[in-house]
Amino acid sequence: FYAAVAAVRAAMAREVRARTPEAALAAAWSEALRHSIHASARLVTNGVNPGWAWFVSGSVARGEAAPGSDVETLLVVDDEVDADGKTYLMETAAQVHAMLERADIGSDANGVLASRGRFCRRKANWFEGIERWCANPPEDRGVVMAGLMADSRGVDSGSLLSDNALRSENVRCAQRHYAIRLAMLQDAVAVRAGFPSRLRIFATQSDAVDLKVAAIDPVVKIARWAALAAGSDALATPDRLDAASAAKVLDSDDASTLRDCFAWLLRFRWRSRAAAWQDGRQLSDTVSLAALAPQERAVLRSVAREIAGIRRKLIYLSSTSSFR
Repeated sequence: FYAAVAAVRAAMAREVRARTPEAALAAAWSEALRHSIHASARLVTNGVNPGWAWFVSGSVARGEAAPGSDVETLLVVDDEVDADGKTYLMETAAQVHAMLERADIGSDANGVLASRGRFCRRKANWFEGIERWCANPPEDRGVVMAGLMADSRGVDSGSLLSDNALRSENVRCAQRHYAIRLAMLQDAVAVRAGFPSRLRIFATQSDAVDLKVAAIDPVVKIARWAALAAGSDALATPDRLDAASAAKVLDSDDASTLRDCFAWLLRFRWRSRAAAWQDGRQLSDTVSLAALAPQERAVLRSVAREIAGIRRKLIYLSSTSSFR
Protein backbone atom coordinates (compact mmCIF):
# COMPACT_ATOMS: atom_id res chain seq x y z
CA PHE A 1 0.00 0.00 0.00
CA TYR A 2 2.68 2.50 1.04
CA ALA A 3 4.83 1.63 -1.98
CA ALA A 4 1.83 2.16 -4.26
CA VAL A 5 1.11 5.60 -2.80
CA ALA A 6 4.78 6.54 -3.17
CA ALA A 7 4.73 5.36 -6.79
CA VAL A 8 1.68 7.52 -7.52
CA ARG A 9 3.44 10.53 -5.99
CA ALA A 10 6.47 9.90 -8.19
CA ALA A 11 4.24 9.61 -11.24
CA MET A 12 2.52 12.88 -10.35
CA ALA A 13 5.91 14.57 -10.01
CA ARG A 14 6.82 13.39 -13.51
CA GLU A 15 3.56 14.77 -14.87
CA VAL A 16 4.24 18.11 -13.19
CA ARG A 17 7.67 18.28 -14.85
CA ALA A 18 6.06 17.32 -18.17
CA ARG A 19 3.77 20.34 -17.87
CA THR A 20 0.56 18.30 -17.81
CA PRO A 21 -2.40 20.71 -17.44
CA GLU A 22 -3.13 21.41 -13.80
CA ALA A 23 -6.82 20.54 -14.08
CA ALA A 24 -5.82 17.05 -15.25
CA LEU A 25 -3.30 16.79 -12.40
CA ALA A 26 -5.95 17.77 -9.85
CA ALA A 27 -8.40 15.19 -11.22
CA ALA A 28 -5.74 12.45 -11.23
CA TRP A 29 -4.50 13.22 -7.72
CA SER A 30 -8.07 13.34 -6.40
CA GLU A 31 -8.74 9.93 -7.94
CA ALA A 32 -5.52 8.57 -6.41
CA LEU A 33 -6.60 9.78 -2.97
CA ARG A 34 -10.04 8.20 -3.36
CA HIS A 35 -8.45 4.90 -4.42
CA SER A 36 -6.10 5.13 -1.42
CA ILE A 37 -9.06 5.40 0.97
CA HIS A 38 -10.79 2.48 -0.75
CA ALA A 39 -7.65 0.33 -0.62
CA SER A 40 -6.93 1.19 3.00
CA ALA A 41 -10.49 0.31 4.05
CA ARG A 42 -10.21 -3.04 2.27
CA LEU A 43 -6.83 -3.82 3.80
CA VAL A 44 -7.93 -3.02 7.35
CA THR A 45 -10.97 -5.32 7.02
CA ASN A 46 -9.17 -8.03 5.02
CA GLY A 47 -11.39 -7.36 2.04
CA VAL A 48 -14.64 -8.02 3.90
CA ASN A 49 -17.21 -5.22 3.95
CA PRO A 50 -18.41 -5.00 7.58
CA GLY A 51 -21.65 -3.21 6.65
CA TRP A 52 -20.39 0.25 5.82
CA ALA A 53 -20.09 2.64 2.90
CA TRP A 54 -17.26 5.18 2.70
CA PHE A 55 -17.79 8.62 1.21
CA VAL A 56 -15.44 11.55 0.70
CA SER A 57 -16.26 15.23 0.52
CA GLY A 58 -14.44 18.45 -0.31
CA SER A 59 -11.83 18.92 -3.02
CA VAL A 60 -11.00 15.20 -3.17
CA ALA A 61 -14.61 14.44 -4.09
CA ARG A 62 -14.86 17.34 -6.54
CA GLY A 63 -11.68 16.29 -8.37
CA GLU A 64 -9.87 19.49 -7.37
CA ALA A 65 -7.34 18.27 -4.79
CA ALA A 66 -3.87 19.80 -4.70
CA PRO A 67 -0.62 18.43 -3.25
CA GLY A 68 -1.06 18.19 0.49
CA SER A 69 -4.86 18.26 0.40
CA ASP A 70 -6.31 16.36 3.33
CA VAL A 71 -9.28 14.02 3.12
CA GLU A 72 -12.77 14.55 4.50
CA THR A 73 -14.52 11.23 5.06
CA LEU A 74 -18.07 10.16 5.92
CA LEU A 75 -19.29 6.72 6.90
CA VAL A 76 -22.73 5.26 6.26
CA VAL A 77 -23.47 2.11 8.24
CA ASP A 78 -26.26 -0.37 7.80
CA ASP A 79 -29.48 0.44 9.67
CA GLU A 80 -29.29 -2.96 11.39
CA VAL A 81 -25.97 -2.17 13.08
CA ASP A 82 -26.43 -1.70 16.84
CA ALA A 83 -24.61 0.75 19.12
CA ASP A 84 -21.72 -1.64 19.84
CA GLY A 85 -21.39 -2.43 16.16
CA LYS A 86 -21.27 1.24 15.28
CA THR A 87 -18.56 1.86 17.88
CA TYR A 88 -16.55 -1.00 16.39
CA LEU A 89 -16.90 0.48 12.89
CA MET A 90 -15.73 3.90 14.08
CA GLU A 91 -12.70 2.29 15.72
CA THR A 92 -11.99 0.44 12.48
CA ALA A 93 -12.38 3.70 10.54
CA ALA A 94 -9.76 5.24 12.85
CA GLN A 95 -7.40 2.42 11.80
CA VAL A 96 -8.05 3.28 8.15
CA HIS A 97 -7.13 6.90 8.80
CA ALA A 98 -4.04 5.84 10.73
CA MET A 99 -2.90 3.85 7.70
CA LEU A 100 -3.54 6.84 5.45
CA GLU A 101 -1.60 9.11 7.81
CA ARG A 102 1.39 6.76 7.64
CA ALA A 103 1.23 7.14 3.87
CA ASP A 104 1.32 10.93 4.39
CA ILE A 105 -2.33 11.39 3.44
CA GLY A 106 -3.61 13.79 6.06
CA SER A 107 -6.97 13.73 7.80
CA ASP A 108 -9.22 16.78 7.64
CA ALA A 109 -8.01 19.46 10.03
CA ASN A 110 -11.62 20.41 10.85
CA GLY A 111 -12.42 16.90 12.00
CA VAL A 112 -14.64 15.67 9.17
CA LEU A 113 -13.67 12.05 9.76
CA ALA A 114 -15.51 8.76 9.45
CA SER A 115 -14.12 7.78 12.85
CA ARG A 116 -16.20 10.47 14.61
CA GLY A 117 -19.80 9.90 15.64
CA ARG A 118 -21.02 13.03 13.87
CA PHE A 119 -19.78 11.69 10.54
CA CYS A 120 -20.55 8.03 11.10
CA ARG A 121 -24.30 7.46 10.96
CA ARG A 122 -26.77 4.80 10.03
CA LYS A 123 -28.22 5.13 6.55
CA ALA A 124 -31.63 6.31 7.81
CA ASN A 125 -29.98 8.84 10.13
CA TRP A 126 -28.06 10.42 7.24
CA PHE A 127 -31.25 10.92 5.24
CA GLU A 128 -33.09 12.27 8.28
CA GLY A 129 -30.18 14.64 8.86
CA ILE A 130 -30.24 15.92 5.28
CA GLU A 131 -33.92 16.80 5.62
CA ARG A 132 -33.31 18.54 8.95
CA TRP A 133 -30.27 20.53 7.76
CA CYS A 134 -32.11 21.77 4.69
CA ALA A 135 -35.31 22.62 6.54
CA ASN A 136 -33.61 24.44 9.42
CA PRO A 137 -30.05 25.55 8.49
CA PRO A 138 -29.27 27.40 11.76
CA GLU A 139 -29.74 24.16 13.69
CA ASP A 140 -26.95 21.61 13.99
CA ARG A 141 -24.57 23.52 11.65
CA GLY A 142 -26.95 22.92 8.77
CA VAL A 143 -25.04 24.99 6.20
CA VAL A 144 -21.79 23.14 6.87
CA MET A 145 -23.45 19.73 6.79
CA ALA A 146 -25.46 20.49 3.65
CA GLY A 147 -22.22 21.66 2.03
CA LEU A 148 -20.55 18.37 2.92
CA MET A 149 -23.50 16.46 1.48
CA ALA A 150 -23.38 18.55 -1.71
CA ASP A 151 -19.74 17.48 -2.19
CA SER A 152 -20.18 13.86 -1.12
CA ARG A 153 -18.99 11.02 -3.33
CA GLY A 154 -18.84 7.30 -2.61
CA VAL A 155 -15.48 5.53 -2.68
CA ASP A 156 -16.41 2.14 -1.20
CA SER A 157 -20.19 2.09 -1.01
CA GLY A 158 -20.75 -1.55 -1.93
CA SER A 159 -24.44 -2.42 -2.16
CA LEU A 160 -25.49 -0.15 0.71
CA LEU A 161 -25.80 3.07 -1.30
CA SER A 162 -24.98 4.46 -4.72
CA ASP A 163 -21.96 6.76 -4.96
CA ASN A 164 -24.14 9.85 -5.39
CA ALA A 165 -26.96 8.88 -3.00
CA LEU A 166 -26.26 11.50 -0.30
CA ARG A 167 -25.58 14.22 -2.86
CA SER A 168 -28.74 13.54 -4.84
CA GLU A 169 -30.91 13.51 -1.74
CA ASN A 170 -29.34 16.80 -0.67
CA VAL A 171 -30.26 18.35 -4.03
CA ARG A 172 -33.85 17.14 -3.71
CA CYS A 173 -34.14 18.59 -0.21
CA ALA A 174 -32.57 21.90 -1.26
CA GLN A 175 -35.20 22.21 -3.99
CA ARG A 176 -37.94 21.82 -1.37
CA HIS A 177 -36.43 24.22 1.17
CA TYR A 178 -35.61 27.80 0.22
CA ALA A 179 -34.06 28.28 3.68
CA ILE A 180 -30.98 26.21 2.87
CA ARG A 181 -30.49 27.83 -0.51
CA LEU A 182 -30.59 31.30 1.05
CA ALA A 183 -28.31 30.27 3.93
CA MET A 184 -25.75 28.74 1.58
CA LEU A 185 -25.79 31.84 -0.63
CA GLN A 186 -25.23 34.07 2.41
CA ASP A 187 -22.36 31.85 3.49
CA ALA A 188 -20.87 31.91 -0.01
CA VAL A 189 -20.79 35.71 -0.23
CA ALA A 190 -19.62 36.36 3.33
CA VAL A 191 -16.23 38.08 3.42
CA ARG A 192 -13.67 36.09 5.42
CA ALA A 193 -10.41 37.42 4.02
CA GLY A 194 -9.32 39.66 1.19
CA PHE A 195 -6.30 40.90 -0.66
CA PRO A 196 -4.48 43.67 1.20
CA SER A 197 -4.38 47.06 -0.48
CA ARG A 198 -1.04 48.69 -1.19
CA LEU A 199 -1.74 51.19 1.61
CA ARG A 200 -2.42 48.37 4.07
CA ILE A 201 0.75 46.56 3.00
CA PHE A 202 2.72 49.77 3.56
CA ALA A 203 1.12 50.33 6.97
CA THR A 204 1.34 46.77 8.30
CA GLN A 205 4.46 45.57 6.44
CA SER A 206 2.52 42.39 5.69
CA ASP A 207 1.45 41.26 2.23
CA ALA A 208 0.54 37.65 3.05
CA VAL A 209 -2.64 36.27 1.51
CA ASP A 210 -4.34 32.95 2.18
CA LEU A 211 -5.17 32.06 -1.40
CA LYS A 212 -7.69 29.38 -0.47
CA VAL A 213 -9.70 31.50 1.96
CA ALA A 214 -9.51 34.75 -0.02
CA ALA A 215 -10.13 33.51 -3.55
CA ILE A 216 -10.66 29.78 -4.07
CA ASP A 217 -13.28 29.12 -1.38
CA PRO A 218 -15.58 31.97 -2.51
CA VAL A 219 -15.74 30.57 -6.07
CA VAL A 220 -16.22 27.00 -4.82
CA LYS A 221 -19.01 28.06 -2.46
CA ILE A 222 -20.79 30.23 -5.02
CA ALA A 223 -20.69 27.34 -7.50
CA ARG A 224 -21.93 24.87 -4.87
CA TRP A 225 -24.88 27.09 -3.95
CA ALA A 226 -25.66 27.87 -7.59
CA ALA A 227 -25.73 24.19 -8.55
CA LEU A 228 -28.08 23.39 -5.67
CA ALA A 229 -30.32 26.30 -6.66
CA ALA A 230 -30.32 24.94 -10.21
CA GLY A 231 -31.24 21.45 -9.00
CA SER A 232 -27.97 20.00 -10.27
CA ASP A 233 -25.90 17.32 -8.54
CA ALA A 234 -22.75 18.25 -10.51
CA LEU A 235 -19.57 17.96 -8.46
CA ALA A 236 -16.72 19.80 -10.15
CA THR A 237 -16.78 23.58 -9.73
CA PRO A 238 -16.67 24.35 -13.51
CA ASP A 239 -19.51 21.89 -14.14
CA ARG A 240 -21.55 23.50 -11.39
CA LEU A 241 -21.05 26.95 -12.90
CA ASP A 242 -22.12 25.63 -16.30
CA ALA A 243 -25.25 24.06 -14.78
CA ALA A 244 -26.10 27.29 -12.96
CA SER A 245 -25.65 29.30 -16.15
CA ALA A 246 -27.86 26.91 -18.14
CA ALA A 247 -30.57 27.18 -15.46
CA LYS A 248 -30.15 30.99 -15.41
CA VAL A 249 -29.34 30.96 -11.69
CA LEU A 250 -26.14 32.80 -12.61
CA ASP A 251 -25.72 35.31 -15.38
CA SER A 252 -23.82 33.59 -18.20
CA ASP A 253 -21.08 36.24 -18.18
CA ASP A 254 -20.66 35.92 -14.41
CA ALA A 255 -20.50 32.13 -14.65
CA SER A 256 -17.90 32.39 -17.42
CA THR A 257 -15.85 34.87 -15.40
CA LEU A 258 -15.93 32.66 -12.30
CA ARG A 259 -14.94 29.66 -14.42
CA ASP A 260 -11.94 31.53 -15.81
CA CYS A 261 -10.97 32.77 -12.34
CA PHE A 262 -11.18 29.27 -10.92
CA ALA A 263 -9.12 27.79 -13.75
CA TRP A 264 -6.36 30.35 -13.17
CA LEU A 265 -6.44 29.86 -9.39
CA LEU A 266 -6.26 26.07 -9.79
CA ARG A 267 -3.23 26.38 -12.07
CA PHE A 268 -1.53 28.84 -9.75
CA ARG A 269 -2.20 26.78 -6.64
CA TRP A 270 -0.95 23.58 -8.25
CA ARG A 271 2.25 25.20 -9.50
CA SER A 272 2.95 26.73 -6.08
CA ARG A 273 2.23 23.57 -4.12
CA ALA A 274 3.91 21.19 -6.54
CA ALA A 275 7.17 23.11 -6.27
CA ALA A 276 7.12 22.88 -2.46
CA TRP A 277 6.01 19.23 -2.66
CA GLN A 278 8.98 18.26 -4.82
CA ASP A 279 11.44 20.20 -2.67
CA GLY A 280 10.15 18.70 0.57
CA ARG A 281 9.08 22.10 1.89
CA GLN A 282 6.01 22.77 4.03
CA LEU A 283 2.86 23.15 1.95
CA SER A 284 0.77 26.25 2.46
CA ASP A 285 -1.83 28.33 0.66
CA THR A 286 -0.40 31.53 2.13
CA VAL A 287 1.50 33.51 -0.48
CA SER A 288 3.54 36.69 -0.25
CA LEU A 289 2.48 39.14 -2.94
CA ALA A 290 5.98 40.65 -3.03
CA ALA A 291 7.45 37.22 -3.82
CA LEU A 292 5.31 36.84 -6.94
CA ALA A 293 6.32 37.90 -10.42
CA PRO A 294 4.68 41.25 -11.31
CA GLN A 295 2.45 39.63 -13.92
CA GLU A 296 1.24 36.96 -11.48
CA ARG A 297 0.58 39.58 -8.83
CA ALA A 298 -1.43 41.67 -11.30
CA VAL A 299 -3.52 38.71 -12.45
CA LEU A 300 -4.16 37.62 -8.87
CA ARG A 301 -5.43 41.07 -7.93
CA SER A 302 -7.59 41.14 -11.08
CA VAL A 303 -9.07 37.74 -10.20
CA ALA A 304 -9.82 38.97 -6.69
CA ARG A 305 -11.59 42.06 -8.06
CA GLU A 306 -13.72 39.98 -10.43
CA ILE A 307 -14.80 37.62 -7.64
CA ALA A 308 -15.54 40.51 -5.28
CA GLY A 309 -17.67 42.24 -7.93
CA ILE A 310 -19.78 39.13 -8.52
CA ARG A 311 -20.06 38.59 -4.77
CA ARG A 312 -21.47 42.12 -4.33
CA LYS A 313 -23.94 41.53 -7.16
CA LEU A 314 -25.17 38.31 -5.55
CA ILE A 315 -25.57 40.06 -2.20
CA TYR A 316 -27.82 42.64 -3.86
CA LEU A 317 -29.83 40.06 -5.79
CA SER A 318 -30.37 37.94 -2.67
CA SER A 319 -31.76 41.00 -0.89
CA THR A 320 -34.40 41.31 -3.62
CA SER A 321 -35.40 37.62 -3.31
CA SER A 322 -34.30 37.05 -6.91
CA PHE A 323 -33.35 33.43 -6.17
CA ARG A 324 -36.48 32.29 -4.38
